[in-house]
Amino acid sequence: MAIDWSLYLVTDPDLAGGRENVVRIVKEAVRGGVSVVQLRDKEASDEQIEHTARELLAVLGNVPLFINDRVEVAAKLGCHLHIGQNDMAFREARGMLSDEQLIGLSIGNHAELAAISDDARPDVIGIGPVYSTNTKKNAPAGMGPDAAAALARAARERGIDSVAIGGIKDHNAHELAGSDFAGICVVSDIMAAKDPAAAAARLKEAFHG
Repeated sequence: MAIDWSLYLVTDPDLAGGRENVVRIVKEAVRGGVSVVQLRDKEASDEQIEHTARELLAVLGNVPLFINDRVEVAAKLGCHLHIGQNDMAFREARGMLSDEQLIGLSIGNHAELAAISDDARPDVIGIGPVYSTNTKKNAPAGMGPDAAAALARAARERGIDSVAIGGIKDHNAHELAGSDFAGICVVSDIMAAKDPAAAAARLKEAFHG
């Protein structure tokens, strides 16, 4: 399955001004160039996640939808899944999904990349945080674009696509242009934007250089 990872949006209901605004913002952001969407809402119930996911599936068209951490919801809806280092084990998640459902994994250092087994590899990894960010609670300090790019290069050598995440905005996205990253992952610069479509377009232009 060939996916355009270039602009990957992770949703945040607080930055959106409420859960009821998420679908509208995502729809506008896709119009501006977002190519992948991850539904992330740590406080929502599985039922709320499923409801929002169904609304997103109705408007996303060919844009892939990943669901953060809720493997049962992803399995039920046929969506893709993203998990972190402290979520369900990758092999367990893989066993609950069909072959057509992709799994993304968060990576923060070379040890976590090295721990990925060649016979149980994620379809994409999110590398970060690249820059320090307040969007995700308890996130470590940013590693910087050079260290992130080195991880992306190591991942590509293993045939694993990666996206950069953490504090990426239209004023610094250009620092990742020309790297081995397949794309950039953005939260606040789109979810909190007055014009999500324009914000997405600026980010995509900055990354592509």
